[in-house]
Amino acid sequence: MTGITLGSFLFDQLWARGVRHIFGIPGDFVLNLYEAFERDGRFGLVRLSHEPAVGFAADGSARITGGLGVCCVTYGAGGLNMVNSVACAYAEESPLVVLSGGPGRIEKRAGLPVHHEVKSFESQLRVYAEVTEYSAILDDPRTAAAHIARALDVAVKLKRPVYLEIPRDMVDAPIDGPAPDAALELNTDEGAVTEAVAEITERLSAAERPVLIVGVEVHRFQLRDQVVRLAERMGVPVASSFLGRGVFPSRHLQFAGTYLGVVSPQPLRDIVENSDCVLLLGELISDTSLGVSAQRLDERNLIICVAREVFVGYHRYQDTPLERIVAGLLESPALGSWPPHAPAVPVPMSGGTEPRSADSAPMTAARLIEAANEFVEAHPDVPLVSDTGDCLFAAVEIQSNDCVAPAYYATMGFAVPAALGLQVSSGRRPLVLVGDGAFQMTGSEIAHATPLGCNPIVVLLNNNRWEMLQAFYPHARYNETVPWPFARLAELWGGRGVVAGTIGELRAALREAWQAPVFTLIEVPLAKGDISPVLSRFVKAFKERVYR
Repeated sequence: MTGITLGSFLFDQLWARGVRHIFGIPGDFVLNLYEAFERDGRFGLVRLSHEPAVGFAADGSARITGGLGVCCVTYGAGGLNMVNSVACAYAEESPLVVLSGGPGRIEKRAGLPVHHEVKSFESQLRVYAEVTEYSAILDDPRTAAAHIARALDVAVKLKRPVYLEIPRDMVDAPIDGPAPDAALELNTDEGAVTEAVAEITERLSAAERPVLIVGVEVHRFQLRDQVVRLAERMGVPVASSFLGRGVFPSRHLQFAGTYLGVVSPQPLRDIVENSDCVLLLGELISDTSLGVSAQRLDERNLIICVAREVFVGYHRYQDTPLERIVAGLLESPALGSWPPHAPAVPVPMSGGTEPRSADSAPMTAARLIEAANEFVEAHPDVPLVSDTGDCLFAAVEIQSNDCVAPAYYATMGFAVPAALGLQVSSGRRPLVLVGDGAFQMTGSEIAHATPLGCNPIVVLLNNNRWEMLQAFYPHARYNETVPWPFARLAELWGGRGVVAGTIGELRAALREAWQAPVFTLIEVPLAKGDISPVLSRFVKAFKERVYR
């Protein structure tokens, strides 16, 4: 391959891997790249107002499509402003591609400091090395193509962000073609796969009360359908991890709920903690992945299968791709099935089913969950996007089949831009949960909804403070937020704004929002101290473990 420019090669590689949208904000170091994107004409350029939102929007796109999310920002002030979003994607295994402009080769040779430079020309590269799986500056025509091919392969195969910095005088520069070994080849140990599947099958077959817990990697590696088939063949109860919320269909008859240790209702705890064989697919145990009491799971009964490793008791198998393990279990004639030992219906996190609230009942966190579930019941294909805060814990009780949220990294400001990225790339209209504090960080990006053709339904929990933080120290005085006229702002930004003070008003607002062609922001005033039942139990358990 000769005579191709860096920009043309990059665009062809992105297109071949299914990329159709580029999320970004232009800046002088990246203007040449934006010009090249416009000349190319294949990609939709989705411009937002602040770089953290760019990262979250691309992350939301990647999570809902199972493909790459691509960001394009300028050097220094742009790229460094997006680091937190990329860190979230790294922690939660979301494949972002960060394209940053950079100083040109002539500028670097001159040796003079350039604006946006920090400590050295390579400062941004070194920062991104900590939050990406692969990072490179494309300043050499002989190696640029190889770096591009390798970076995109890493993102696709390892489900982690990658970073490519493009000097502004390299965009239209001719480059050499990639070497034959530029692609990333991941080893598979066939013997380890065979032995791991055999040992897992043997352990499951010997169990009387097996249970399956589904983690986030099941979604990242696009294994949802296969895992559903596996669960149905086995006939066992299925739970999800916190980060894996929504990976297994929440309305499936075998789904028992999201397991959060002592935070979970007793029926769900009984299913998981009394199991004599817990098969955890697609996630390692952390303080949030299985709640604050993962130690309640007996290691002797625990099987963990993650991206490329399997742990069965004290046995460890490496180079065992998760998709091969799942396929092996599905194909194994030795894998048995078990009659359900518990009711095959979702277990309410609040511990029971309450009578339907009267329309005149004032809003509470619990009634917000009730109304949201009624809406999801009527519109089961609506994806749920949640921010961090009490809305994230409320989302555990909302029976949406698809849920996008930063449940492990737990950064605030995720939901609104992620919802835009989700709808732009998938065409699916989301229901969004966000608190007033998180909305004040990135919520103004909703002003881009109408120009982008998006109409998400945003439910804003407003108690005029960071209520999740307040729950840890109820007498704190440092968690107050500045009041905003949220509903009025929505109207000024081209959408609809509604205040719902009763559950009846929220029900009506959700019905009307679904019929509206533009986005709707429903502000739900909540009393200070009113939090969801799940958050209440989580705070109690977390404090007992961490702050004792």
